[in-house]
Amino acid sequence: MNNLIPLIIIGIFFIGIIIIGKIASMKVKNSDDYLVAGRSAPLALIVGTLFATFWGGGTIIGATGAAYNEGVFGVIEDPFAAGLALIIIGIFFVKILRRLNIKSIGELYTMRFGKATGYLASSLMIPTYIIWTAVQLLAIGKILNILFDINFNIAFLIATAVVVLFTYMGGLVAVVWTDTIQMIIIFIGLITILVIGFRTSGGIDNVFANAPEGFWNFLPRGKGIVPWISYLAMWAGMALGNVPSPDIAQRAFMAKDENTAKKGMIMAGVLYWIIGFIPIIIALIAITMVNTGIIDHSLFQGDSELLIPYLAKELLNPVGLGFFVASLLAAILSSASTSLFATAVLFSNDIYQPLSANRRKYKKIKDEDKMILRITKIFVVVVGLLSAIVGLTSTDIYDLTIFAFTLQFGVLFFPFVLALKARWVNTYGVISGMLSGLMVNLIGCITQLSIIPEPWEFFTLVPALVNLTVTVIVSYCTRKKINNNGLLTDNNYEK
Repeated sequence: MNNLIPLIIIGIFFIGIIIIGKIASMKVKNSDDYLVAGRSAPLALIVGTLFATFWGGGTIIGATGAAYNEGVFGVIEDPFAAGLALIIIGIFFVKILRRLNIKSIGELYTMRFGKATGYLASSLMIPTYIIWTAVQLLAIGKILNILFDINFNIAFLIATAVVVLFTYMGGLVAVVWTDTIQMIIIFIGLITILVIGFRTSGGIDNVFANAPEGFWNFLPRGKGIVPWISYLAMWAGMALGNVPSPDIAQRAFMAKDENTAKKGMIMAGVLYWIIGFIPIIIALIAITMVNTGIIDHSLFQGDSELLIPYLAKELLNPVGLGFFVASLLAAILSSASTSLFATAVLFSNDIYQPLSANRRKYKKIKDEDKMILRITKIFVVVVGLLSAIVGLTSTDIYDLTIFAFTLQFGVLFFPFVLALKARWVNTYGVISGMLSGLMVNLIGCITQLSIIPEPWEFFTLVPALVNLTVTVIVSYCTRKKINNNGLLTDNNYEK
């Protein structure tokens, strides 16, 4: 009976999300509405959707567990490095991306280096976002399993069905609408658990007095250069790995103008830093409760990522538990729907559409637009299924999150920057660089049978450096064999 009330509240939340998707679908008239929300979003909507997109299962569930074990230093990658990515994009890349008038980041590589590079870049982005979607679905499965003893696989599949359904119906319009609503729910839930947590733990002063030695360390403590190399890898993997992300680029494309896109990115990044301290403080509340005997640390000793679900179960009454879990699910679903949709667009807009262009060249534009809309919806379902498969093969949320974006850093960061900033880089160089960076990562994963091979600093930094080196050398050696084929026009290109 105790579980019935929170489950009813969560069920109403799920139904509400699906209804929003249905309402959003009524506003979708063409592929522009579905893929980039009509390019008319105001500043508040951009900030809200970016924050809700980043504030997912990896941050709430994963970062709280990491902070419990290692303090602030354990969560440098997310939220701090991840938030920096938004600020970097806002300052350096939004302006030129907006002027390209494209619907997906994969189109950049096609425009700059030709179709083959576009196919390759889009294909290499897809694994990152399938993993990222799986991470969010895993978080939902863990929460519902621990709190309500619902079978993990059933909870996981319900979450998959809900996110696929409302994303399928409304596209980016549905994603943005639900993001905005979910951001409000997120704030309410986090403030609730903080207030009750402080009160149960003896007050703010007592909580901060229980901080272990070194808990607030933001910089490496070891001597020599090795700790600083590790520190650099922590920042680079997530901060720079997020820069070429298709979901972030879509937010730039959907803004009503350049200035709105730029301000929205920077404001969302700063907000993410500020709110990012909440999981850290929640971890400290848990440490205090363990130290004072209020809760038994053995409850989550085997998996510190279960910390928040256990805290919620201990601290909240059934109604409060229902609303708090709904706020957690709101955060997680917003990230899941964003990554799901971004991946579907990569499939449909950047791979399927160009490959099928010859068969469509005699059809009317109206028919083509309907076809893009239909195919993108199909790929929303396909990506949902692939993410479910990935999620069922691994349960380590934080490691999967870090792996997804360090892979993207090694393979796509420098090609993205060079595509926008360097006229002398050519197709041969970029393709060689991408494949070289990918190869270094694959060698580590295969030889060690691990998604995070050791030394992890090497497999974070070296693939990107190999990528850049190979790109520069090959571009230089082949500079006379091409004639700037595929370069952006001077009207769009920023020197």
